[in-house]
Amino acid sequence: MIGLGKWQATVNALLFKGTVGVTISDNNGEYVIDFELPDKFKDVKVKTYDIKEEGNTLSGKGEITMLPGKELEAVVTFDGDKMTGVLNIPFLKRSIELKNGHRVVD
Repeated sequence: MIGLGKWQATVNALLFKGTVGVTISDNNGEYVIDFELPDKFKDVKVKTYDIKEEGNTLSGKGEITMLPGKELEAVVTFDGDKMTGVLNIPFLKRSIELKNGHRVVD
């Protein structure tokens, strides 16, 4: 499994500009992805599914409670303690680049 641990990245989106946190863990061979969102989004829940690993890249789909029924897609590539990626929002025909992605050491 790749990318296990805590990560942070910067996003510049219409509803939010700033840092988001992601924790990637293993549950019996299945990826578990938990998001740490800013306080103004504390009630927003993210559900991920169809997580696939290919080399050093994870891709998957998800939904967030503030956009029910709208599927999002993400592709993230890991290189040591660095992470790059993009969040695609097909129904809006938009992509959000994940910038300055890095591993967080507690």
